[in-house]
Amino acid sequence: MNPAAAEVRSSIRTVLASWAGLVSDERRLQPPSREIPTLARFLGRHIQWLTRHPAAGDMAEEIRDLARNARNLAYPNSVRRVPVGSCPESDCAGELFAHIRAHDDLHPSEIICTLSPCHSWPVTCWARLARQIHIRKGERA
Repeated sequence: MNPAAAEVRSSIRTVLASWAGLVSDERRLQPPSREIPTLARFLGRHIQWLTRHPAAGDMAEEIRDLARNARNLAYPNSVRRVPVGSCPESDCAGELFAHIRAHDDLHPSEIICTLSPCHSWPVTCWARLARQIHIRKGERA
């Protein structure tokens, strides 16, 4: 178990439980269990009320900070790997993944095929790639 991940998870639970407690107390409701998905659903059901609460800005800031901490832990080198779909190159069964990097990263973001490193597209070609993927899906349909 990663101690840093456990700490972030604990912080997420504590913050969500605190805001759920505020909702429960002020709206005279039964508080939810302290499981993160349950807390998140509970807060989601009361989001309209929360957005009108005087502490809404504080809640948004705390949750933004938690999300940033979790994201930085999950992606320590600031590269996110996002599945895109099937490679549009003929006779290639590879899958495409976008490697999204921070603006200040020395390497550019790109989309890369899992089978052929020659099948890669820089950000400037992503619109053209999207058309290629769409055409290939149409051919298969």
